[in-house]
Amino acid sequence: MPHDLLASASFHQAQQDYWHHQRHRRRRHPDDPVIRAFVLPKITAIHSVANLPPHPSVLDVGAGNGYFSAWWGREGDVTAVDYSPVILEGNPVEKKMVMDARHLTFADGSFDLAFCNAVLHHIAKEDRVQVVHEMARVSKRYVAIIEPNRWNPLMLGLSLMKKEERGGLRFSRSYVRSLMEQAGLRVISSCAWGALTPNRMPLAGLFLPFLGLLERKIPFGVVTITVGEKGIEKAEA
Repeated sequence: MPHDLLASASFHQAQQDYWHHQRHRRRRHPDDPVIRAFVLPKITAIHSVANLPPHPSVLDVGAGNGYFSAWWGREGDVTAVDYSPVILEGNPVEKKMVMDARHLTFADGSFDLAFCNAVLHHIAKEDRVQVVHEMARVSKRYVAIIEPNRWNPLMLGLSLMKKEERGGLRFSRSYVRSLMEQAGLRVISSCAWGALTPNRMPLAGLFLPFLGLLERKIPFGVVTITVGEKGIEKAEA
């Protein structure tokens, strides 16, 4: 097997082994104050640039245990997909299914928004554009992507120390923009954001009054939020 294919298979297998582990059942609940403070400002930021309908249909790709699924579902119709049945089991939404993000089994234009949080850096680099392209295909107009920011010291350190997070070393605002553009999307918003990392801050609840104030656009934030839009001809097709 060629070296690049072998490396891709090894990367995919390592990620699969990691996300199928039973320890992922033990995560904060979507109603936890830390999760609420982490999620809601980001959803508001997406709404501020995307002209979504009052009750949007949202596809949450790599939805996991439902931090974003639960909150998107409180304002619209959400469908959650993830390739790990272990972590998806804890997702509270009704519409959830095990699915490979590289091959979404939905018709073109099925959702008002295709969304993913902290997914792409867990996917082999040669498959990332394919995932974004699939998200664009099933969306009527908008795609929103949240990923770790490699220029944030905390995210940089985590990516260096934890092999399952090593893919995050590539992720910056410009890199996510390039993935969207390669998938045929027009980027309408891109920013660094926030200081909360809900699963990696055991004292986040204690410091939430301070950290919550930083859940906004800030230089060198822990994540980037990128929103892309399909061309008019694609959106109306």
